[in-house]
This record gives sequence, structure tokens and C-alpha cells, in this order.
Amino acid sequence: DITLRTMRGYFLDLASRRVDVKLSALIMERVLGIRLEHRPVSVGSYAVNLRSFETVRDFITSASVTTLIDLPFAIIFMAVIAWIAWPVLVPLAVGLLVVLGCAFAIQGKLRELTETTYRAGALRNATLIESLVGLETIKSMGAESRMQRKWEESTSFLAHVGVQLRLLSNSAINATLWSQQMVTMFVIVTGVYLISAGQLSMGGLIACTMLSGRIMAPVGQLAGLVTQYHNAKIALESLDEVMEKPMERPEGARFLSRERFCGEIEFKNVSFAYPGTEMQSVNEVSFRIRPGEKVAILGRVGSGKSTLLKLAMGLYQPTAGEILIDGIDLRQLDPAELRTRVGYAPQDATLFYGSLRDNLTLAGSQVSDAELVRAAEIANLSDFINRHPRGFDMLVGERGESLSGGQRKSVALARAVIGEPSVLLMDEPTGSMDHSTEMSVKDQLAGFVEGRTWLAVTHRNSLLEMVDRIIVIDNGKLVADGPRNNVVQALQQGKIGKAR
Repeated sequence: DITLRTMRGYFLDLASRRVDVKLSALIMERVLGIRLEHRPVSVGSYAVNLRSFETVRDFITSASVTTLIDLPFAIIFMAVIAWIAWPVLVPLAVGLLVVLGCAFAIQGKLRELTETTYRAGALRNATLIESLVGLETIKSMGAESRMQRKWEESTSFLAHVGVQLRLLSNSAINATLWSQQMVTMFVIVTGVYLISAGQLSMGGLIACTMLSGRIMAPVGQLAGLVTQYHNAKIALESLDEVMEKPMERPEGARFLSRERFCGEIEFKNVSFAYPGTEMQSVNEVSFRIRPGEKVAILGRVGSGKSTLLKLAMGLYQPTAGEILIDGIDLRQLDPAELRTRVGYAPQDATLFYGSLRDNLTLAGSQVSDAELVRAAEIANLSDFINRHPRGFDMLVGERGESLSGGQRKSVALARAVIGEPSVLLMDEPTGSMDHSTEMSVKDQLAGFVEGRTWLAVTHRNSLLEMVDRIIVIDNGKLVADGPRNNVVQALQQGKIGKAR
């Protein structure tokens, strides 16, 4: 018996490890492949959902689940007891009914409390993540007390619900233990009467007592199994939400492969609205950019300029209209392949914990040192790197906190030019840079973008001198499109109005 139990525990642990590796890899694949318009609103709550697989894994491999294996043997043991002395089954049957009644009686309330605990835990985790990410802002605004109060309220509510949940679960477990004790006692009492009547031997009584314990043991664990079942069920529902999110690369989809793009970009009556908003960020925008053309996008804050670049990059899909790259609908192209062929510098550069080299070669480690040096020169990072004793191996800190805003922008710019892409999409490429750095970057960019398609969101006059054409966006609509000098003159004379 000891050997079999040890082997069973070993195989359960082995199954747990396999489930852990495969399921966690699958979940991470879904997270990274999710379409951005369907990404979660709260990162903290979403992180709790992603950890749900641990609850499911623990349920599958827990000792309580082994009771399901033992239940068929309980039926066999009952048949043996009936063969030895069927009257002994009476207290056993009553005990089983009491245990099952307790297990089913707590079902509704147990599920309600489990769901509440899960939601409260997600809310508390969201508060923690937000506080850690925005710690500098919290301190600068003097909002420590507010976040502390929010955390304490979440913790207090979670503790209150947890007490109710444990009380309910422990009550069922205690009732089950009491039933087991009563069954054992009445089995012995019944057996004694049967012995005195000559219907049962002492050995038969001992056998019935042992078998009744083997029957009640797995059934007695039902209360704990019910609690774990509800936790696993809610966790599985959360995982279902993750797995049902639309993916950028749906399973079975076949994309067109292109080794290189010529650089033609065309928007045809493109409209787009971010999820949860009624206002269109882009509204029926149409334009065509020829290969090698250099175009600037101008517009007021919130007019949809950055959204146009994200749509062209395939980060979001238009709600109406179509986007063509070299005459091919963007949705036919492999998103991963597209982004390795197109250089993109977003408005807000996100850096990750590690070295500068790691952040520059984020898409792959096959970047040569010559490419790194060239990208650093274009982004005006060379002097900064050369002054540091560790050079490209310097640590940038979490989210690049050890770098200034301008330096983080330069890193984003360097990322975009690595790999010599034929198409460059840049959102305020010289934002947060001083005048001297901006001029240096402009001089380097001027030579690099020659012969490449360059689409830039900018209001810097120095960069406007580099473009052939200007597109003006207002309230998501295209209000002007033409040669640079003509559009600039029209803007200065107030001839370009606001979109209605």
C-alpha cells in the first residue's frame, strides 16, 4: 500500500510538471499573439487571470482528485460488506447520505464566495501593479495615502470574504469528520449485536470496520474536493477568456510572404475606433504614398496621427476600409514578417530590464556589431555609449529608468533603423531631444532615409525640411494633402480649416 501510494504521488507530480510547462507556454503564446484592440484594460487583473492555470494544475494533480480513483473501490468494498453482513451497510449508508448532503448543501454559497474572492484578489493585484509601475508619479503627486487606503480596503474585503469561505468549507469538513466517527461507532455497535446473535464473527467485524473506513475516507474528502473544484472552475473560466481572445495569427491562417517591401503604402477609406470608445480615431482616410517618398503627418493633439502609424504597422486592424502595402491587403501579410521589414519608432519608447544591447536587439540576437554601431550613430547614441565603461552592455534599468527621456527616444530610433528596413514609420522621432541632438539626428537621418519610404509624425521644422509631402489630420479626418511648401504656406495663411 505504501509503495502504491508513493508511486501514485510520483506520477501525479510528473503529470503536474508536464501540465505546467505546456500550459504556461501556450498561455504566454496567446498573450503575445493577442490583437492589441482586445488587450486587457487592467494589467494587474489580467495577470491574475494568467496565473489561473496554477489553480487548474493544482486541482488536476491534487490529492483530493485521487479520491475519484478510490471511489470505484468504495463500491467494491460495500459489496464485500454486504456479503459479510448486510445490516452493517445501514449506518454506512446513512453516513454517506449525510456527507453527500453536506457537500451539495454548500454548493451555491461556496461558488458565490469563490467568485467574490477571485474578483477581490484581481482588484488588489491591479492596485499593487499600478502602484509599482507609477511609484514615481504617486510620490510626486503625494498620493501615497490614497493608494495605501485603496490597498487596505481591498485587503480588508478580501480577508472578510476569505473568513466566510473558510468557515463554510471547514463546517462541511467538520461535519464530514463527525459523520465518519459516527459511522465507525455504529458499525461496531451493529457488529456486536450481530456477533451476539451468531450472525457475524469477530474477524468479520474487524473486516467490516476496516472496509467502512476505506469507504468513508474518499467520500469524506468530497467537501475539500468541492472547494477545490469551484476554485478550478472559476480559474478555468478566466483562462477561457484569455484563450478566446482574437489572435493576430489565427491557427490555420496562411499569409503571403515577402522578402522585401518596395515601400508603397495606401489607405482606402480607412476608419478605426479604439475598443470602448464611440468616437472614431480615424474616419474615412484615404491617401497613397509612393515607394521612396518622404511624408510628414501633422495635426492637433488627439487628431489620430499616431493611430495612422499603428494601423500601417498592423498593430491594429481598421474597422472599415483597407490598408495596402505594395498593393497587398495588410491582413494578408504575416504580422511578424511585416514588422521585421518595417522600422517603427513609437511616440512612447518602452525599454526592458537588461542591457542597452538587449534592448537594441530585442527582435533577435543576429544583429552584427557593425549594425549596432551604425544604428547608434544615426540615433546620436555613440557619444553616450562611448563614455560609459560598459558601452553597449550598460544596464538601462526597468523601463529604461536610468536613461533620460531623450536617450530613450534615441534607443527607439536606433531600434527602427537596425536591419536597414525599406519602410520607416516614426512618431515624433526627435521628441524630448535638445536642439543640438535634434540637429545631429536630422543630419544622420537625412542620409539614411534617402531611397526609403519615410512616414513621420512631427511638428519640428527641421524634420519638415526633409519631407516631400505633408498630410494634415484633424479629428481623424484628412483635411490637407500636398507638396510640403504648398501645405506649409496654406497652414500659415489659415486656409486649412478644422474637420467637422
